[in-house]
Amino acid sequence: MDIYEEYIENVIQLAEDAMYDGRYEEAKRLYENGLMEEPGYPKLHAKLGDMYHYHHINLALAERHYQLALRFKPDYKEVYEELAMLYLDHKKYEGIKMLMKKAIKVDSIDKAFVHEEIGMVEEALGNYKEAIQHYRKGLFASFDNDNVDELKKHIKRNKYKRIKNRWKLWQREN
Repeated sequence: MDIYEEYIENVIQLAEDAMYDGRYEEAKRLYENGLMEEPGYPKLHAKLGDMYHYHHINLALAERHYQLALRFKPDYKEVYEELAMLYLDHKKYEGIKMLMKKAIKVDSIDKAFVHEEIGMVEEALGNYKEAIQHYRKGLFASFDNDNVDELKKHIKRNKYKRIKNRWKLWQREN
């Protein structure tokens, strides 16, 4: 780590300390000053995205900074997760699909995570068959027993929804 990068990391640490103490304006100022020094530093954009997402609520700016972090570091796993959460919380399903198409191409990204996110989108849209397919792909890509159990629950829930949906259609027809 060179001295300049160390300086930026110190700015990030000071801003994080300010955020934890509830001094959001100071944290924002520190992050923005850091970006004036190094506008292409992905961690600065990620942290500013987190601040706008969770503390100083401005979802458009949070999304923008997350996207900038990914532009400068396309394999930034945590940013994919945060941006997917932001999109899912605000029902921006097309945003998640586009983000996951990008994420699936990144070697360091957990493919189980990608398929689970796409599965959640398909489930939210009522496409239960597609959701099950993605949850299964995630199941086979996972190395985490807890995640496997969660994916199995997703599959079971979607099978139930699919059957219930078919039953309703059958009742309307008869």
